[in-house]
Amino acid sequence: MLIEPRAHALRRGVTRRVSVPVAIVAGSVALAALSLLFPSAPTYDPWAWIIWGREITQLDLDTVDGPSWKPLPVLFTTVFALFGDTAAPNLWLVVARAGSIAALPLGFLLAVRLVGDRRAGAVAGLAAVAGIVCSPWWLRNGALGNSEGLLVALLFAAILAHLHDRRGVAFAFGLGVALLRPEAWPFFGLYALWLLYEDRSRLPWVAGGLVSLPILWLGPELWGSGNALRASDRAQQPNPDSAAFADNPFLAVLEDTVELLSWPSLAGVALLLALAVARRDRASLGLAAFALGWIVLVAAMTSNGFSGNLRYLIPPVALLIVLGAAGFVRAALPSLRGHPAALAVAAVALVAAFATNEIGELDDQVRSVKYQARNTDALPRVIEDSGGAAFLRDCGHAYTNPFLVPQVAWYLGVHSQEVDLDPDEERPAVVFHVKHTAGARGRAPAFADKRGRSELARGGTWIVTADCDPAQGRR
Repeated sequence: MLIEPRAHALRRGVTRRVSVPVAIVAGSVALAALSLLFPSAPTYDPWAWIIWGREITQLDLDTVDGPSWKPLPVLFTTVFALFGDTAAPNLWLVVARAGSIAALPLGFLLAVRLVGDRRAGAVAGLAAVAGIVCSPWWLRNGALGNSEGLLVALLFAAILAHLHDRRGVAFAFGLGVALLRPEAWPFFGLYALWLLYEDRSRLPWVAGGLVSLPILWLGPELWGSGNALRASDRAQQPNPDSAAFADNPFLAVLEDTVELLSWPSLAGVALLLALAVARRDRASLGLAAFALGWIVLVAAMTSNGFSGNLRYLIPPVALLIVLGAAGFVRAALPSLRGHPAALAVAAVALVAAFATNEIGELDDQVRSVKYQARNTDALPRVIEDSGGAAFLRDCGHAYTNPFLVPQVAWYLGVHSQEVDLDPDEERPAVVFHVKHTAGARGRAPAFADKRGRSELARGGTWIVTADCDPAQGRR
């Protein structure tokens, strides 16, 4: 049976629209899984999410200590906990790394879409990918299991779905963004209202998505800590280097944003805005307004006591990198269209320009990932050499470096709040001395063993001392 040319073209178009996202997801997951062949370990926040997933399966959630609650990672880690203590951390690393990897082709496609010309758009896409890869956050955050790469991937996917008139898909990806960062809530809410204004028949699934936000953000915290707003309270305890301590926190956040961007990105955004105003390009103007709105929201929150960490700025910064790349190419499009040689030269020049941002930091990021991986690999062996997790739990209360509390808690099989920082001389202690970074001055906890604790084992940078000995029992 012959297929009519028009029907065949439509079918081919549908197949292509489906195959591209499937290929991105499958390829990203496959590469993320292969990356586990290299040194791999989660960092502080991901370890907490992994612990909370295990505790949910045990109906014993405890969120009193640790980072702010994030619903989306824990939805994954709760399922992964069913596969055992060895698999769960690696499965989360695959998800987090797959998100970071997927952000690259999605950013490429978004840049192509904004340029409006496939060949010239590829130049912008390559520059955007170079800018993201050479940013100070992409490699380290993805490798250590943080959620920023996944967050950017979901944001790009939501924007692309909207630009392709796939409103329901865009809303679903936007919900994923809102389940990772509370700064997304106002924008997600406005988008939900716009969807309803456009078509009121969407009310059931739009309402379902909106209702799920408070349930998934506040409900588990109420269960695990008794305080539904603990995540908000935790976010108002800034790190010492936070913009919250600046004389003008609002201005400090804006300065941090500029530092996260290279000059080509900033110049490209300016070009794109000028062209968008001249041509009444609502899509580009809307995306730029969204990115600026997110930055202003973080700055305002920081001025009102929230921590203002750099990672809060990653979504708008990643979007601005893409907009900047598209801006340069759109400005030069009349000169590039139909000239393959000019396209090649522009690609090399623009990729080189966008890759200058923090490219010298990539080696340091790789070394940091390797160091933390070696620490993680050594910890289970050290615990076993010390007499095993059950023995150490019976031996005394655990103490370690503040940045490694959830990691120690995971391998001891206890709640994070059962691992502290400074030993209480009134009760038996098991102390995990360790440097959380290669450049740390000493092993934390930073104190002398005043009571002559026995050294039970050492491995990697870990030294375990305790008030008991496997051969003699508790003192």
